Amino acid sequence: MLALLTYDLLMTKYIIIRTLWIMIIISIILTLNFTLLKLAPEYPPTTKEEKTIYYARQVSDGYMTERIEANPLVMNSLARNEITPGRNVYFKNENTRYRIYEPISIAKQYISWVTNIVTDWNWGYSTRVQVNVPVFDVLKDRMVVTLKLNLIALFFYIPIGFTLGIIAALKKNSFTDNVISLGVMIFISIPSFVMMTLLLMLFGYTLEWLPTQFPSADLTGSIQFTGLILPVLGLSFGSIAGLTRVTRAELTEVLTSEFLLLARTKGLTRNQAVIRHAMRNSMVPLVPSIIGSFVSLLSGSVIIEMIYGVPGTGRVYIRALTKNSYDYNLILGTTAFYTIIGLFAVLLVDLSYGIVDPRIRMGARK
Repeated sequence: MLALLTYDLLMTKYIIIRTLWIMIIISIILTLNFTLLKLAPEYPPTTKEEKTIYYARQVSDGYMTERIEANPLVMNSLARNEITPGRNVYFKNENTRYRIYEPISIAKQYISWVTNIVTDWNWGYSTRVQVNVPVFDVLKDRMVVTLKLNLIALFFYIPIGFTLGIIAALKKNSFTDNVISLGVMIFISIPSFVMMTLLLMLFGYTLEWLPTQFPSADLTGSIQFTGLILPVLGLSFGSIAGLTRVTRAELTEVLTSEFLLLARTKGLTRNQAVIRHAMRNSMVPLVPSIIGSFVSLLSGSVIIEMIYGVPGTGRVYIRALTKNSYDYNLILGTTAFYTIIGLFAVLLVDLSYGIVDPRIRMGARK
């Protein structure tokens, strides 16, 4: 009982420490992104009304200062471009005066940015994709779509990859194993966006069996199901091949180990030895690789969302990166989304070792 309590305390301490480190790493990554984006040229909204709202909000959020210039000499110089304005300075001509918005130092902008997030969950406003709409409002529905698509792909490829890997290991060097290994080599070499394009051309345009674009949310019926088939397949083929290869390798190694031969000599049948001992030991490296592969799925879905018109975070991220039309607040928000998922996936990978094999103790001393 005491040992169990000690282990629980160690695990709790380990999780707290790792979570704190994750927060530190997230802060460093977002700080670097914020600084680099603020050093780049600004791309405010294009229309006069949207631009006015944007700059007024920049002042209220603490990123710019506002002042009125009524000096006739200065105004004439500004009108004739005799005074070269500083970077990111916006002049609003109001006939008899100029309203001037000028950015404050990056350090002060950063403090305002962090304060807005912590106090109001204000990640800023979109400047190009959905002008003057809060970044979190732009992303929240898209996050659901992206996570839904990738989780379906995850639960689709796991049983298939495991099954093919187990069959290949149990029938090592047979015709079945060679066919599976050939398929693994082919599909693991093809990028997900190439596979998605091939599937779209074949089943979407040539055979016309499946939709060629992701169905909108207002459509009902079977199209909501069929619309998921192509992107899920596009994301899954490479992951199935990778999981099959790792499962075959790990299970093959365990099947030839001494402890399994000992289990056979004690009277266990081959199936009993495989199920009771081989599978459990081979799962130790497999479960963490599955969790880690979810991050790879997310990165692969960025391009697939563009190809198939999926209204997810990947698609909006690419739009925010459009040349000479960058939407910096949206880039920062999307970067935070992918960074947080990636880092917490690493934490889950570490914790999964102790779940799969209780002999592994996280945070324990030697």
